[in-house]
Amino acid sequence: IFLKKILSYLFYLYFGLIYIVFCIILSIPIFLFVRGKRKNLVAKRIKTFWATYMSKAIGIKTKVTFLSNLNSNDNYIICANHKSYLDIVLMYLVIDIDFAFLGKSELLKWPVINIFFKRGVDIPVYRDSKTRAAECLIIAEKEIKKGRSVVIFPEGGWDNSEKVMRKFKNGAFQLAIDTSCPILPVTFKNNYDLFTDHKDISGNAKPGTANIIVHQPISIDNLTRKDLVNLREQTFNIINNELNSGN
Repeated sequence: IFLKKILSYLFYLYFGLIYIVFCIILSIPIFLFVRGKRKNLVAKRIKTFWATYMSKAIGIKTKVTFLSNLNSNDNYIICANHKSYLDIVLMYLVIDIDFAFLGKSELLKWPVINIFFKRGVDIPVYRDSKTRAAECLIIAEKEIKKGRSVVIFPEGGWDNSEKVMRKFKNGAFQLAIDTSCPILPVTFKNNYDLFTDHKDISGNAKPGTANIIVHQPISIDNLTRKDLVNLREQTFNIINNELNSGN
């Protein structure tokens, strides 16, 4: 067990080093070219490059199962479980369409990454204020109307001590109903086993294969705010049942 923890922390350090190297390499193109009318397209290409080669550098492979064919001309509100930093990295390898991340506002403090949020490619979520949180949904609605997809982790956060998913928050499902944009559930089956928070002494950090399921989209046709709870629970159950399937 002691040796396992040493290897895990060495991997954490290696992950951090690789992350810093990529930030340095990509900082100039991000600063110079993620702007103007083409900023979303350029950002997508940079992020896909980053995710592809960073995952290779840290020895993370992906096994992605699509339960339906996604139309590249459609947009979705993508809802996934969230228990690992790998969830963010690998999302760019799973979803091959332009999307905005709704991410915690603390990411504005991260050098280089904060450029994507400050320039409107991604959307910061201010969890300490209901008013500002509501404003984030308004911005997300505008992006959806432009034809972009949006990625939301509806648990609203994660903690290594929690062994099951948190109850989903309403924001993603309110947004789906208000825009008639379908929900696309995504299950990260074992990212937590590959890479946990470095503050968790009992956690894991190791190379391996991430098993990811992209489910069938959930249609929002004819749904109203009265259907919000059912939509939320339907999405939760799809992801949770996959997590518990053991396959």
